[in-house]
Amino acid sequence: MDPVSKRVELLAWLGGRIGKPPGFERVARRLVPLERCAAMPEICLVRDGSVFVTRPGVPVGWHVAFFGSYEPELRDVMRVIVPPGGVAIDVGANVGWHTLLLARLVGGAGRVLAVEANPSVREQLAQNIGLNRLAQVEIIPCAAAAAEGSLRFAGPAADDPGAGNGHVVKEEAAAAGVISVPARPLDAVVAERRLERLDFIKIDVEGFEWPVLQGAEQTIAKHRPNIIFEFDSAYVARGDGSAALLAEFLARHRYRLFSIGRNWAERVELVTWPDCANILALASD
Repeated sequence: MDPVSKRVELLAWLGGRIGKPPGFERVARRLVPLERCAAMPEICLVRDGSVFVTRPGVPVGWHVAFFGSYEPELRDVMRVIVPPGGVAIDVGANVGWHTLLLARLVGGAGRVLAVEANPSVREQLAQNIGLNRLAQVEIIPCAAAAAEGSLRFAGPAADDPGAGNGHVVKEEAAAAGVISVPARPLDAVVAERRLERLDFIKIDVEGFEWPVLQGAEQTIAKHRPNIIFEFDSAYVARGDGSAALLAEFLARHRYRLFSIGRNWAERVELVTWPDCANILALASD
């Protein structure tokens, strides 16, 4: 085993046991920066109760390998608000890191719909679901949107460092990596599957959050799911959204909003809206 591989294996062993104490990420970035892992093959990790096949050269794989988790603060919230026997939708499921957790939380009596538009990434999503024998998970091969149709989508390959940044593009350019994908509103997906309940929606779509919420308005009004969505002011224009539109929509549907941090979630109003954060929307009675 070469010195770099030994270093990687040691850090992965440590990360699986100590997580990410203060300063450990700086150590990992110095010893095994993401770009130096690009040529590494797939690895199979056992983390957080799941078998997870990934690549250390992509951000989610790098974090899971060396710190034992990715977005652990989101996962802590999910563990509390997603009930056994419940139903969850993972919009922008990527290779399934959060999908696997949602499936374990709802259990065999529950259901998870994993929405992923990128065909290359979706193959790894299916692989991770199959390895964990999660019959309660259904993959929805489309982009969640405000209406039926098709969209232009910049979809990096699953082994590309930017694989987690696949996103809808407005222009009709035939640029490398830009493909046409089917688009469906979540209202139609939920109606087709005759869901009698929906407890949770996670949305991570690199700026396309506003159309996803628009296409789920009937579902949100009927089922009142708790929601976690990513917001980034640098990307929100991709879906013609804004903090004001998102805040008004969720206030109208009687949601309280919190910005998720490592130690707590802080109440958010439009005047205190963060530039980049994961937002927790809790349904009010």
